[in-house]
Amino acid sequence: MHRKLDLTFWATVILITVIGTVGGVLFKSGTNVLGTIDFKRLLDIRMSTTTLVFGGLVVFSVFLFFYSGYSLRGQVFAAEYLFTPIIFLALVMMALSRFLIGIPMSVTGLGRLTGLLTALTVLTTAVASNLIFKETFSMRVLAGMALAAVAVVLIGE
Repeated sequence: MHRKLDLTFWATVILITVIGTVGGVLFKSGTNVLGTIDFKRLLDIRMSTTTLVFGGLVVFSVFLFFYSGYSLRGQVFAAEYLFTPIIFLALVMMALSRFLIGIPMSVTGLGRLTGLLTALTVLTTAVASNLIFKETFSMRVLAGMALAAVAVVLIGE
């Protein structure tokens, strides 16, 4: 499972970083336009015929997207990758977390929130990885995670 960290690895890491950074800046720009976001605003639905029709179309199109993509498995590797049920579920959960990020992002800075979430994600992912996959960490890595914990306290003030 260990692969050398070659040019492809680093080019992909840089691409992910650039896309994520641009996405974060665009997301923060959008929350600035919308003002403070909270759960009440996210759940604000004005029921009407239009809401029901277009809401139904959204649900149908999501079902059609999943069914079509799942049907392409075996024909297109990218479809097999994306529509493997556990990977698709993981991506949905990651998208939901990105959607919910708008709540704290609407009241704090992008850099501060990104630093806080990154440090918290490092810590919680390491614990989950240890519990589920039995991943072990060297003392050096544990020291880095301890610094991440300190970062959470410092950034979160």
